[in-house]
Amino acid sequence: MAQHFQSLAELELLCTHLYVETDLSQRIEAEKALLELIDSPECLSKCQLLLEQGTTSYAQLLAATCLSKLTSRISPLPIEQRIDIRNYILNYVASQPKLAPFVIQALVQVIAKITKLGWFEVQKDQFIFRDIIADVKKFLQGTVEHCVIGVIILSELTQEMNLVDYSRPSAKHRKIATSFRDISLKDIFVLACSLLKEILSKPLNLQDQDQQNLVMQVLKLVLNCLSFDFIGSSADESADDLCTVQIPTTWRTIFLEPETLDLFFNLYHALPPLLSQLALSCLVQFASTRRSLFSSPERSIYLGNLMKGVKRILENPQGLSDPGNYHEFCRFLARLKSNYQLGELVMVKEYPEVIRLIANFTITSLQHWEFAPNSIHYLLTLWQRMVASVPFVKSTEPHLLDTYAPEITKAFITSRLESVAVVVRDHLDDPLDDTATVFQQLEQLCTVSRCEYEKTCTLLVQLFDQNAQNYQKLLHSTSRIAVDLAIQEGRLAWLVYLVGTVVGGRLTYTSTDEHDVMDGELSCRVFQLISLMDTGLPQCSNEKIELAILWFLDQFRKTYVGDQLQRTSKSEHFPFLGINDSYSLHDFRCRTTFYTALTRLLMVDLGEDEDEFENFMLPLTVSFETVLQIFNNSFKQEDVKRMLIGLARDLRGIAFALNTKTSYTMLFDWMYPTYLPVLQRAIEQWYREPACTTPILKLMAELMQNRSQRLNFDVSSPNGILLFREASKMICTYGNQILSLGNLSKDQIYPMKLKGISICYSALKSALCGNYVSFGVFKLYGDNHFDNVLQAFVKMLLSVSHSDLLQYRKLSQSYYPLLECLTQDHMSFIAGLEPPVLLYVLTSMSEGLTSLDTVVSSSCCTSLDYIVTYLFKHIAKEGKKPLRCREATQAGQRLLHFMQQNPDVLQQMMSVLMNTIVFEDCRNQWSVSRPLLGLILLNEKCFSELRASLINSQPLPKQEVLAQCFRNLMEGVEQNLSIKNRDRFTQNLSVFRRDVAEALRSDGHPELCNLDMMS
Repeated sequence: MAQHFQSLAELELLCTHLYVETDLSQRIEAEKALLELIDSPECLSKCQLLLEQGTTSYAQLLAATCLSKLTSRISPLPIEQRIDIRNYILNYVASQPKLAPFVIQALVQVIAKITKLGWFEVQKDQFIFRDIIADVKKFLQGTVEHCVIGVIILSELTQEMNLVDYSRPSAKHRKIATSFRDISLKDIFVLACSLLKEILSKPLNLQDQDQQNLVMQVLKLVLNCLSFDFIGSSADESADDLCTVQIPTTWRTIFLEPETLDLFFNLYHALPPLLSQLALSCLVQFASTRRSLFSSPERSIYLGNLMKGVKRILENPQGLSDPGNYHEFCRFLARLKSNYQLGELVMVKEYPEVIRLIANFTITSLQHWEFAPNSIHYLLTLWQRMVASVPFVKSTEPHLLDTYAPEITKAFITSRLESVAVVVRDHLDDPLDDTATVFQQLEQLCTVSRCEYEKTCTLLVQLFDQNAQNYQKLLHSTSRIAVDLAIQEGRLAWLVYLVGTVVGGRLTYTSTDEHDVMDGELSCRVFQLISLMDTGLPQCSNEKIELAILWFLDQFRKTYVGDQLQRTSKSEHFPFLGINDSYSLHDFRCRTTFYTALTRLLMVDLGEDEDEFENFMLPLTVSFETVLQIFNNSFKQEDVKRMLIGLARDLRGIAFALNTKTSYTMLFDWMYPTYLPVLQRAIEQWYREPACTTPILKLMAELMQNRSQRLNFDVSSPNGILLFREASKMICTYGNQILSLGNLSKDQIYPMKLKGISICYSALKSALCGNYVSFGVFKLYGDNHFDNVLQAFVKMLLSVSHSDLLQYRKLSQSYYPLLECLTQDHMSFIAGLEPPVLLYVLTSMSEGLTSLDTVVSSSCCTSLDYIVTYLFKHIAKEGKKPLRCREATQAGQRLLHFMQQNPDVLQQMMSVLMNTIVFEDCRNQWSVSRPLLGLILLNEKCFSELRASLINSQPLPKQEVLAQCFRNLMEGVEQNLSIKNRDRFTQNLSVFRRDVAEALRSDGHPELCNLDMMS
């Protein structure tokens, strides 16, 4: 295809268009040409031509890009060809170490991808791609430039092994990553640390750019090793302050050596800011090491070494003047409290001096509010958690927080007030304008401020009185200066925010009646300020103060009023009912709550009075008739859409309140068959507009809810089937239409597509679990509505990536419970899915097992239990095939055949569950135990291998203890899945988990092996 790229000059022109050209159209053409080049049979020869004879770095980059895409294809190149490409690149970078850094990076990425994708490939009884580490060691024996390249290869390989490629099975990625972790990662980490020790043992010449680059790359390599996803948890990076590094037990001796921590503290003090920042990043990971890696005495020693390092840094704070170092050090301090309890911290010998230094550092940081403001979050997190832990400290050692917490609060208050004059006079960005950051900091401060609350309250009363008096004087002054007034208003805004914060802190800390009196003193002053501002309206109106007052009122309401305040209102207070066309559609949401309240009032005396119900529904009847008329005449479509949005929200509120069979039947008879088709037509017409489809789909989901058995219609009534048919039509219509939208951007995919899908899944789940429809009737009478909605479920599911299924909470909490219903009652449908679809479903289930959301993980466990039970029963009945069970037997046979073709699926899930039981904080142990027994019975060989692997990895004295744990696990457990047998296994599992944890935690001389059950 790319035959027109014959000469080097033409290829280099393509490079120019691709990487330098500013004309978008030429760049797009160049990208198309690049794809043609990759598909060309001559691609490899052209890449070699560019690398060997190219005159620019962009030529070499193009070659690397082509090789990367070529080696990353789903259908891999022949193994010999990949070996040749890898060896060629290694020789190429070795012979040309002065290539541009981005070229080296791109070429190294190719090596890393080839190594990862070929990790389990064998040639001549050898894992041919695993010798990359031996090849790299040759680089480390060369010049500094060669050494840098070797380190970059290891660093890129570590990153690539940790990177999840969602276009490939996640189970395969986890298997490769686990094998790499067990075979190579520790050696790479030790090698990197030894390089750092060697560098530090010699005089550092940081003026030498190559030497500086080497140190940087080695530190990045260490950081990549420590940031590896050791147990496949895929931790959310946004939850930075909650992260725990799951270091394998085989690394334990490295972490117990004081020299390891000392190395990185020494590097921090010896290196310039750009490099010392990386040393601190590594120390952040060291501080986050999982607690269970150590015994209690070892943990105390390790924590003591960390605290000594903190003390040394704070006693020599010159490096913290760099924003990067400062930020990482703040993260380091926050991680200390995240991972260690206050009772452990106070037992450290250096604690009194360290907490004094940290307090002084925090106070200085708060006073310099303009320096690295994003780092303050971590310091406030530290103090918030320290103070919150005070009631739980059992140690007799003084925690000293009653001394330092009030000083932190005072520093925050005074620094914010002092910042106002600087902001106003120098026209700087006002921190108050960044309300998200302000609210976050105030919510952290609220806990700290309640420690020794008398001191904080006295300070706030004094400052509030002083500033309120000054403000009042300025208001009555005829010669007031605008700048002075702005400063005073800014200070008052901060003070009102702070009063709201400390009042709200009552809910987070132990309070007394005296504290409530102090809250009253402060609140009284805010109410007086409100009165003062009201009398001066509109002249003294100030947006910042008013926003602060709203914050205060919200905190005051939460603390002292609650949500039960009674209100009286007039008709003009209900503009959301849509009387004014200019009112925002966003505010129509209030209509649902409003109509729920009205309907509950109606229900008090409604009984079976159908006339009363008809009168109540009369306004909605008129509106629907209007909609029908406009629809039929096809004009004023925007008016129709607006009315339907309001009607859908109104009806949802009404349906929510109707919890009896009689009242719900009145609503259904009112809606069907006249008005439900109107909603169906709206979905067809405005499927691109979530503002319209979402309320209608939510209405249908509410109608499907069999709350309080309200949908258990009379035996002579077809209403249950009629309702399901309408829901099926709507879900199928929406599903088909929404799939026509094609690819959507990241910010559009949830509102435009995934939100609607999640509502459809909720509605379908309610129908399947509602017990008001006999689904066998549909097939019996040739009605395809049930089959159609199941196919719509599959189509919508396949349009969603696995990552999106777990990333969007509402979607995952509707999909996984729906899957649970399908596996419980419709296994013939699950078993009949096409193999790729079934693999997708099972993969989503496997990934959901590790979710931190217990709703998701428990649903996955239950679904897996139903599948395993179905499979187990089919195997048990093999050979007993009466004619009447032929269809069920065929479905079971299809599922069995699939599992035989894909044995890793169930084995992977068994590994995940065993990993959860042995190594993680399992919050739904009962749910995990139910499918585990079936998995063990179906995969006895795999279970035996896992058991042997764990036992053999331990020192000899512990092997018999663990062997006994496993024997006890299966003691009294029979080869069946009866309820009695399951309960026995669940009891055994609870004891097993406790005994194994004690065995692995006990202090032995040899290293323990943190065996990941996924290997």
